[in-house]
Amino acid sequence: MKTIGRFRRETKGNVGVLFALAAIPVLMATGVAVDFAQGSQIKARIQSALDAGALAAAASKTLSDGQRKALALQTFQHNLADGGLQGVKVTPEFAIEDGGVRMSASAEVPTAFMRLAGVNTMDLGASVEVSLPQGRKAEIALVLDYSASMNETAGGKVKYVAMRDAATKLVEDLTEKGKNNDVKFGLVPFSHHVYATLPGEYVVGQKAGTSWTGCTQDRKYPYNTTDATPDPKDDDTRWGHAQAPDHAKYGCAAYAPNRLVVKPISTDQAGVIDQISRMRPYQYTHISLGFEFGWHLLSPNAPFGNVAAYGDEKTLKVLVLLTDGRQTEPSFGPNGRRDVGQGERNLTRLCDNAKAKGVRVITLAFDLREKDTRERLRDCASDPDVDFFVADDNQDLAQAFETIRNQLAANIYISK
Repeated sequence: MKTIGRFRRETKGNVGVLFALAAIPVLMATGVAVDFAQGSQIKARIQSALDAGALAAAASKTLSDGQRKALALQTFQHNLADGGLQGVKVTPEFAIEDGGVRMSASAEVPTAFMRLAGVNTMDLGASVEVSLPQGRKAEIALVLDYSASMNETAGGKVKYVAMRDAATKLVEDLTEKGKNNDVKFGLVPFSHHVYATLPGEYVVGQKAGTSWTGCTQDRKYPYNTTDATPDPKDDDTRWGHAQAPDHAKYGCAAYAPNRLVVKPISTDQAGVIDQISRMRPYQYTHISLGFEFGWHLLSPNAPFGNVAAYGDEKTLKVLVLLTDGRQTEPSFGPNGRRDVGQGERNLTRLCDNAKAKGVRVITLAFDLREKDTRERLRDCASDPDVDFFVADDNQDLAQAFETIRNQLAANIYISK
């Protein structure tokens, strides 16, 4: 009897029992959080697959409704297969209505912890609407670094070859290999010069009514930070100024043979791709000059023009700038002074001024170790969190261009 009494009075094990009982709801709450986190990840994967399927269906002007549906579902399933959704039942729906493609999907996601409370599945849903091509257009200037360092290797591939392949795929994808003329491209390959064809009245020492083709440095400051049309009566506003003595021995002779020629915005996608395939790197780096010409390609102002006006809601203007190094060529600044630092400051002003006109600026730092230049490129991008990319090797670069492709396609087509 004494033993039984002691057992009834003993309290040392109560804490353990109470802890065990309290742990059950704590573990349940933690398990529910895990299930919801997994559900959130699965929903994001389904949404991404829906976006890809709807974009594929909407991007072509030539498909029938039935073909669009088949392509959308095929693309959706292909993207879903890579999402690690084993055991998840996903049911897609597709419709074409009101001038757009509508895709949605519902999913039953098995639970791991919530089933202890009798909840065996979670129901998830996602949807997207994509406008069919109806006049939404894009003008894209590719401003690409072709300085000598692009002959180096990053990730087992020569850098200019990696850039060539990624840029070519971007042009092919967004133009449907030449079928979609609503997406236009232009090209500015730059090193320490830019090689272009310009009306004579916009070039120092040339006459009105002539056409001039050759290498040029930037215009005099501050005209090298604007898209203003040159004044034939003011040499400061014109191109064609002599090269600074720093790299004078590396002149203009190699630009034409290396196909480093400016190509204005046009529907000649095949010509852009052909030129990209033939271009080869040469010498030093003038980033601000490349940007200056890229902006002029997109500007409705002379000398190039033949593009949409600023503020045209149906036309997306995009400048894609890629470089693998810092500015090494002097640039014009106040009072006619020239130095490399001024080129860096000019790039900042060019970025700000172009963005103020509605140009979307996307920048890529490719195998670029120079911290200040990387930060400058980041600040140059329209949205540093979305439009700035760091690519350390060829695989990173391919992924960056793929992301750019998806972003631009979404801007052109996705409505909701």
